[in-house]
Formats: sequence, C-alpha cells, structure tokens
Amino acid sequence: MKSIIKGDTEFCFLCYKSGMINRGNEVHHMIFGTGKRKLADEDGLTVHLCSLHHKMLHDRGDYKRDLQELAQATWMEHYNETKEDFIRRYGISYL
Repeated sequence: MKSIIKGDTEFCFLCYKSGMINRGNEVHHMIFGTGKRKLADEDGLTVHLCSLHHKMLHDRGDYKRDLQELAQATWMEHYNETKEDFIRRYGISYL
C-alpha cells in the first residue's frame, strides 16, 4: 500500500522536513516489531528515508518516537479510528 503519511515522497521524509532535498532510497516502517511491519505495510505507515537518517533511527533511536506518534495520529485520522482501535491492532499506543 502507498504511504498515508502526508509529505512522504521519493525524497527523504526527514531531510525534506528540514528544507533539504535528498533521495529517500530506503523505506522505513514507522511501526515495527514482531508482526507489526506487515501491518504497517498494509496500513500505509511507511516513509522514505535517506540511508543516513535510516541508520540514525535504527542505531540510535533518533526520530523514532516522533515518527511513531505521527504514524498513530495519521492512522487514527485516515481510518477514522480511535486510540483503542490502534491498540487493538498494534498492541500499543504512542500517544
């Protein structure tokens, strides 16, 4: 499924937000963990990242919580669901 995150393009989501234009060659699942990447794919909770930002996120956790909160808020709005619905689907709330 195509990403439902506003502003996701072929450019790095995080670079673009700060005014830089770098290719986002790597797809990042905003919600991940056992079985959650598949759900994130189904629900469109992915963004494109450059390799530097993707490495920073996975190695150091930079931007992780911000992207998880954005994913949940976007999911709830896009699918017209509640926080409880998100918890039922993903087993956690980031808000």
